[in-house]
Amino acid sequence: MDFWSRLIGGGGSEKRQPAPNNPQQRLARFRRIYDQTLQTWHKKASLSSDSQALDNVRSNFQRLTSYLHDESRSPAPHLCISYAASSQIYTTVARIASVSQNEGIVREAVAFYGALIDSEEEDFLASPVFAGSLMAFVGRLTGSGAMLLGIDTSAEIVELLFGIAAKIRLEPDILPIWFTSETRNGRDLQSQKTNFAGVTQKDDFPLCYQLIDHVHHEGRIGDFARTGLLYIFESAAHSNTLEQWLVESDMPTLMATGLGALYSQLSRKLSILHPADELPVILSLSDYADLQPSKDAESLFSPAFSVEMDTFLSYLTFWQDVLQHCKSDDVKATLIDHFQILFLQQLLYPSLLESSDVDGGSSVAVLTYLRRILDSLEHPDLVHMILQYLLALPEPAPSRPAPPPRSPTTEKRRMSLMLLKEPEKEEDKLSPSLFNLVDLIINSLSSKNTQTVITALKLVSLILDKDHIYAVSTLVRSMPCRNKSPQRTVGALDAEVDAYLALAEGVGGDQELEEAYGDHLSDIQMVLETHPCSARFLIPPMINNPNLNQHPTSGLCLKPVDIHYLSNDDPMFTSLLRILETFFTNNVETNLGLTDAIINLASCPCIRLEGWLAIDPLKYQFPDSTHDLQSPLLTKSPTIAPSQPSSQPSSQFASLHLARRRPAFATRDTPRLLSTLRFLTTQLHLLRHTIPSLDTLIQNRKEVFQVTASLDAAGTTSSDPPPRSSSRPSIDISTTTGTSTGTGATTPAAPHAVPKLESVPQHALARSASPSRSRTSSPRGRNLRSEVGAGSPVARLSSSPAPTTVSASSASSRAAAVLSPTAVQARGAMSPAGRGAGTGTPRSGGVGGGGAGAGGFAQLSPAVAELDAKVLKRRVRFPLRAPGEESRVGEERSFQADDKGDGKEVKEASLNHVLTNIVILQEFILEIAAVLQVRGNLFEDVRFV
Repeated sequence: MDFWSRLIGGGGSEKRQPAPNNPQQRLARFRRIYDQTLQTWHKKASLSSDSQALDNVRSNFQRLTSYLHDESRSPAPHLCISYAASSQIYTTVARIASVSQNEGIVREAVAFYGALIDSEEEDFLASPVFAGSLMAFVGRLTGSGAMLLGIDTSAEIVELLFGIAAKIRLEPDILPIWFTSETRNGRDLQSQKTNFAGVTQKDDFPLCYQLIDHVHHEGRIGDFARTGLLYIFESAAHSNTLEQWLVESDMPTLMATGLGALYSQLSRKLSILHPADELPVILSLSDYADLQPSKDAESLFSPAFSVEMDTFLSYLTFWQDVLQHCKSDDVKATLIDHFQILFLQQLLYPSLLESSDVDGGSSVAVLTYLRRILDSLEHPDLVHMILQYLLALPEPAPSRPAPPPRSPTTEKRRMSLMLLKEPEKEEDKLSPSLFNLVDLIINSLSSKNTQTVITALKLVSLILDKDHIYAVSTLVRSMPCRNKSPQRTVGALDAEVDAYLALAEGVGGDQELEEAYGDHLSDIQMVLETHPCSARFLIPPMINNPNLNQHPTSGLCLKPVDIHYLSNDDPMFTSLLRILETFFTNNVETNLGLTDAIINLASCPCIRLEGWLAIDPLKYQFPDSTHDLQSPLLTKSPTIAPSQPSSQPSSQFASLHLARRRPAFATRDTPRLLSTLRFLTTQLHLLRHTIPSLDTLIQNRKEVFQVTASLDAAGTTSSDPPPRSSSRPSIDISTTTGTSTGTGATTPAAPHAVPKLESVPQHALARSASPSRSRTSSPRGRNLRSEVGAGSPVARLSSSPAPTTVSASSASSRAAAVLSPTAVQARGAMSPAGRGAGTGTPRSGGVGGGGAGAGGFAQLSPAVAELDAKVLKRRVRFPLRAPGEESRVGEERSFQADDKGDGKEVKEASLNHVLTNIVILQEFILEIAAVLQVRGNLFEDVRFV
């Protein structure tokens, strides 16, 4: 009757209202869903074979978890959570999920456990039954023979374990629920050599073992596992039992062997060559494409290798995080012992020892891995351990505070590890005293393999920059300096700076050279101020800073570097100069690494520049100045103190005048670096005689880098206001195509038709007080360590964007003026499809928003482009002969080198390649001049009286 009444709209009984969601009714529905799940499970002999039953169970698990979450957000009482605790239904949920062999059900069971933990009621984490049930469930999922789980499910399991570790860290009282261990006093760990691994007791702390099994994974799984394990090591400071268990157990061994396993997975042979279709612009404008990788070497830029390398470095960072956060001295000492013996001595050093330069890349691999390791590590104990061992430094290298006494258990573990390390035969013993990292680096710098040289230069640059204290007396052969006061004079500084600036002008022209020098002063000042050895020179002596000699990231006291000279027979610097002599034909990446290493060497305030970069004061020569009426002391050597009392004004003025005199010096007394740079400018001078348009080509190459930087800046900073029209790149990339006159002679001639360079040293530093840009955008940014060099290729050569507000007509005329040899190439290099080509033909249409449109490149005929490309393909052989001795080979001019009697190796490269290296060389010389100038003012390297 009610049905017909409702159908015809008659007055029937009122609609039933939904039952109120009160706690008792919610519990009834929760129990009913749980009972349905039990019935489905009991009725099926094999749950995994019935898809309908699996779907029902999964749905019921989802509903149970939803009820728990809803109840956690509802007012008390929470009867469902209490029922789950009293009836221990989580044990049934875990059992059903285990036998289902269904990942979806497993995932819902993990979510059910997580809901119970997040409820923060009934104190599930303090329940031994809950802890045992959960760890047994996880053990069945991850043990041998278990079902294969997806990444997302595994991540949720590890995230659940991480949450438990985080709770233990915050509430140490619940640790005994998850960790139980009998005291093992008196256990003799050194009785047998096989006991080095420690005691394996997974039943004592299954949570810890589950986390250690996942720390090597990448992504969320590894991140949760490493952080959870880090929390457990932190908890050792609150539990003596856990502290002793960590020392005695095999956890340190598993961590060290896991790190070694990840290192061993890295390719034994490595190629650092960029893919041909992804070349940076600076490399595409060279002969870089001629390099061929080894067939069996893995590429540094392959996605698979990147994942492996990132995983290894993440685990390495985890190591130093554990040492940083662990408060137990015994646990830290045990971890360090295992790192040193099982990883450093048993794996890293043997890989260094077994590397070879003739097998296609094993030296490249080892040097690259070591550089990435040192670049990633900040913990002073690990850095000191690695460098002290690999460089064969004596034990008391840094002065360190006495460590706390070790416990007997820790000493026994170390002795057991030492027994493992000892070889059966004495002749099989490996020792860095016989062959160490310095030997490998020196050999690699002399290698015929370009990639080996590049990786060695990058490693040298990193050590000199970041860990300079370990380079002194190892990589750098030094001589002690008895007289700590400066001997060079301010007049000599002006002469030295002018000499380098004249060389820079002779290399790349004089367009805006003074402004470019000012930009370098700003960048170098930041480099010098942030050098690890600079703090004690910059802090006033009246300020007592007890942390002055401490490691930047910890309280480890390091012995400060004494002021020293660079030895004349220093093998590393000799190798650098040998590479510098062939600068024009070197690989571009080689030159970037080379210049980076030399700048980092000169940036340490503790090394004197005399003899290798600056003039030795003992070699100063002054003309006869008896006609000078200011003071008779002007004829004396500046290194001799005035004989007149300093209180006399005339004597003070005489001292000032003496210090400001510019000395001369004989050719034989030229600093080694300056002498090599002058040799290069002489070679460039000879090349100008053969190629009259060389200065125009150099200017065009700079223009290409400017246009490229403009397009990059337009793509990344389109919302920023346009720069002023006076802004310029860090190098001389002018918008004109006029030629410049270089000196090219052994003694640079004075510049003509340009602003006086003599005015630069007196006022440039004042301009450097207000840097024009941040360090990260510096022309050769020292803080930017990319795989191309010390910084981004384009950023190094053109960090300031070119003006973007120029008119279309001026942009077109400027682009048309660039006679396409480089412009056509840059056009191809700027596009993804054309970056790998060394030469190219102009495409139709404009280059982009930078301004070189159809009126520029598109106006070039194919015939002109082909002719210009042919010019850049010319092969140039160095060292060059005197003008007029070139020979012709067919239609191509091959500029021959004189390989008779000079002992220099003959090398050749295309003119396209040489032009890029010329631009880099001018940048480098400007940096050298800036180092001299800033050091003289910042560290008082020179005398003013």
